[in-house]
Amino acid sequence: MDKDTLVDLFERRDKKRRRLLYRLYQELIHSDLTAAYIADKISWELKREGLIKSTDIKFCRYHFKKRPLKKLSHSPVSTPAIRTKDQKPETASATGLDGTWTDPEKISLIDNLIVESKFAKKKNHET
Repeated sequence: MDKDTLVDLFERRDKKRRRLLYRLYQELIHSDLTAAYIADKISWELKREGLIKSTDIKFCRYHFKKRPLKKLSHSPVSTPAIRTKDQKPETASATGLDGTWTDPEKISLIDNLIVESKFAKKKNHET
């Protein structure tokens, strides 16, 4: 992605425009210069007067300083494994899970409703 894409995104008011602005000008945005000066400098560099506002710079400083963006990787996207009709799905034993299920009719509802509080006095069974 380059500066032409950034200009196009800002002209369209795309919701990802500030993310790209931050990626391209991260060091300048975090510099000690004022947000208005940085906005003017970037707009001048893009040859579009007033395209970048100081509020865009403030937004980037606030949101992306807390959660820095991950670096762009130009590696190809991995595709998920496609299963053919001949392949069988993995069984519970193959994945390491045991194949036992709890029958909901065998569970006593009264046992499930008993809740013990750590503040309740415990009965003393000593006699």
